[in-house]
Amino acid sequence: MAYSQTAEEYFKSADNKLAAKNYKAAIADYSSVIFINPKDAKAFCNRGIAKDSLHDYKGAMADYSAAIAIDPDDAKAYNNRGLIKEQQKDYRAAMADYSDAMNLDPKSAAACINRGRIKDKLNDYMGAIVDFNKAIAIDSNYVSAYLNRGNIKNHLKDHDGAIADYDKAITIDPNYASAYFNRGLTKILLKQKREGCDDLAKAKELGYENVQDVIKKYCK
Repeated sequence: MAYSQTAEEYFKSADNKLAAKNYKAAIADYSSVIFINPKDAKAFCNRGIAKDSLHDYKGAMADYSAAIAIDPDDAKAYNNRGLIKEQQKDYRAAMADYSDAMNLDPKSAAACINRGRIKDKLNDYMGAIVDFNKAIAIDSNYVSAYLNRGNIKNHLKDHDGAIADYDKAITIDPNYASAYFNRGLTKILLKQKREGCDDLAKAKELGYENVQDVIKKYCK
């Protein structure tokens, strides 16, 4: 897409403002790009991101949909629209958007994670594990994939497998409070109280919310 110089300048300015989290100013600049070029799918998508960041979910949804209408191959717009639908608990529609994002961009680990999370919510646990496995195959350091897969393994009573996933998450990110918390609970479930309480204490140190009540319950 060849922009006029003015549109290019607005777009560059908007991207800089978006990166700086100056969302209102970014929206204004993306709107200027769209005024000059109403068929700029990327401007709609990025303006949607800025609106999303300001909790204008209706506006963000409209922008993502506009981006998709202009460019049906915009995987990022599908993924981002799916996130809003998921937030609105429209899980089937969110899963459809994530699936489209994955089909358009098979290397999108984020879309795999997102669809797996939806499958988990819809009780399709094995399907969720397949998606988390795909995310890990794409990016072996995608830390939340291990956390989410570990959570499902716990649900399926594969506690040792869950701990292995939490271990991997912590190896990748030693400050991942959620992984310490979940590993701690799992170890306590397996009668490994001392190690479990150590993990809960680490989660507390890292700022995990509401962990103190759990510590009081299990680590007297």
